Amino acid sequence: MQIRAYAIREKGGTAEPFLYERTLGGRDVLVRITHRSLARGDIQFIDNDWGDAQYPLVPGHEIVGIVEEAGSEVADLHTGDRVGIGYQQEACFDCSFCKRGTEQLCASQKVIAVDCYGGLAEHIIVDARFAFRLPPQLDSATSTPLLSSGLTVYAGILRAGLADGSRVAVLGAGGLGHLAIQFLHTMGHRVTAFSHSPAKRALIERLGGAFADSSDAERLTEYQGEFDFILSTLNVAFDIDSFVRMLTPQGQLCLVASPLEQLSLSGGLLNNSRRSIYGNYIGSRADTTQMLAFSSKHGIAAIVDVMPLARVNEAIERVRRRDVAMGLVLES
Repeated sequence: MQIRAYAIREKGGTAEPFLYERTLGGRDVLVRITHRSLARGDIQFIDNDWGDAQYPLVPGHEIVGIVEEAGSEVADLHTGDRVGIGYQQEACFDCSFCKRGTEQLCASQKVIAVDCYGGLAEHIIVDARFAFRLPPQLDSATSTPLLSSGLTVYAGILRAGLADGSRVAVLGAGGLGHLAIQFLHTMGHRVTAFSHSPAKRALIERLGGAFADSSDAERLTEYQGEFDFILSTLNVAFDIDSFVRMLTPQGQLCLVASPLEQLSLSGGLLNNSRRSIYGNYIGSRADTTQMLAFSSKHGIAAIVDVMPLARVNEAIERVRRRDVAMGLVLES
């Protein structure tokens, strides 16, 4: 079928009407998109910051919509089901990672903006195994960012295996960070959120965290040895040594964002302790299902501005200049 979309045709370009052809396979579903987020990561794809974007580019890697048709081999999704779709669109389901249930690490995976067209469109056709039925308690607009931003921080937190009531910190209180604060607080941990913006204090406290000013270098030393776990959502260069010093001797630092600049770490901060640093890349299908159920049960929701899809270029410029509350969702 022919799918109507908006595409970016060159690095840093504007969104223009675009048509592409896609055939519904036996394992696929056709989804009419009702909501798609426009995140900072989409702007970085538009600008090809990571060097792997493919043009024409149809961004939008957090999607909510309604199933209009299911392929002949799809048994668990039906016409009318409301589903969420994230960054990953395909996996081989035959490699060792897929067989272990970590298909997000599959070397043959296909993802939006690099291999596939995304959510700035009226429809999308996707492998039904990467379309997730949304619990009815979840609002479509405020749950759209859960499909990638929420999944990424949630899976990163799970990997830490935290004990109840752990002392934890979140670096950054933006699109990923404000969801991480909610997850960690709801899980029963004691959360401190570091932000350079005092204007975010009230928001951080409302979400369940304590505010710490990351721009006050002298105050940062007061947190040395304080945290069992730190989650960094920063996509700009930062002094990683300062935050590693905040970890307990067995503390863990998880990086879920990609600063374009290289970070410099003093190795002695690790080899004289049992501290560890790890990354996290989205999450598995099982992680996604668990995250959506957790969000539904505990009322986890993104803070978003909502605009009509037809104003897509205005939306891109708002996100580019960071003129949004936490995130922006386009609806149709």
